[in-house]
Amino acid sequence: MKSHLVILFLFAGYNMFAQNIDYTNYHKGIISAENEIFIRKDSIQGLAIFKKTFSDFSFVYVDDCIEAFELALYFKQDAYAMAFIKKAIENGFELKLLPLLSTGCPCDLYRNAHKVTVYEGFINKNRDYLEKYADDCYPKYVNRIDKHLLALLIRRHVNEQLFKNYQQGLSRDMKTQWGEYGEVCNSNLAFMDSLGSRGLFLGEQNMGIYTGKLMSELNLPVKSIRDYTEHLIKAYHLAPSSYVPVNSEEDYFGINPAYTIYFHNVKSFDMLTKYKDKAIQQGYLHPREYASTLDNGRIKTDTTDMYLQPSFKKFASTKAINKKREAFILPTYECDFAKHEFAHQHDLQLFFGFRNTTR
Repeated sequence: MKSHLVILFLFAGYNMFAQNIDYTNYHKGIISAENEIFIRKDSIQGLAIFKKTFSDFSFVYVDDCIEAFELALYFKQDAYAMAFIKKAIENGFELKLLPLLSTGCPCDLYRNAHKVTVYEGFINKNRDYLEKYADDCYPKYVNRIDKHLLALLIRRHVNEQLFKNYQQGLSRDMKTQWGEYGEVCNSNLAFMDSLGSRGLFLGEQNMGIYTGKLMSELNLPVKSIRDYTEHLIKAYHLAPSSYVPVNSEEDYFGINPAYTIYFHNVKSFDMLTKYKDKAIQQGYLHPREYASTLDNGRIKTDTTDMYLQPSFKKFASTKAINKKREAFILPTYECDFAKHEFAHQHDLQLFFGFRNTTR
């Protein structure tokens, strides 16, 4: 009898561990927490689910931590707030990024954007402790970054962005350069595809949060996105003032190099679809990022659009929208609607990513 109990215990323990490495469950946990807060209006239960979800996984998406952190502060739950900001720090977040939070989106879709300030008193009170905690955590975070792949991603991102805008100094006509831009985009997506075929994916888990501090700690041949941009400008004999719209540290809450590459190619959704189950389960591809690539180059209709962009638009029926969202492991439209309304009522940033639609 004892041996049977031991086997059952070990099997149960294995299932618990297996569940904790399946990021499908992570995203469902985040959705459950948001439903409690924005639909059921149970803030304490929602914060508790956030905490349990974060505790079950070593890597977590930092934006989820920042969302939970803001909400905990709004609901005056400092203990939860401390747990959430510490989890963000463990995953590479730097306190200096907090002033970048805004109720408006990076693409300035909202005219009346406001800076988020809910964190200021808490951070001022706990800054010394949190900065010491960050110093202790940072080496472990840096060790998880795939330095080789990050360097390749930066090079490809900068090269693509260089050709994105017409550069007169390249001595090519606009049509020719745009043709070359298409070739660069396809080459980059083919690179992503080749990685996926080997079970390798690019995401926050192994690329980290792009900041100057991370680049300095990694000591890569590519010192920074800006450094490599200047290198290419010189290599192509362009004017030093040539504009190349590369991602920067200030873009953290908005966009990242990997998603920029996906966004620029109409074939990205089809490519990602081949690997999305494994990439999502392993914590490399965010379901919302994947879902957003469905719109690349496609004409949206009321039957295909999941309405990922936060808005105040109400529908008589959201059954079809929610059915499609569920298949992509996304919250209901009603939850997003309530979350968007709450964010603007209380000057919080609760949506992140490109146009606030991808994280």
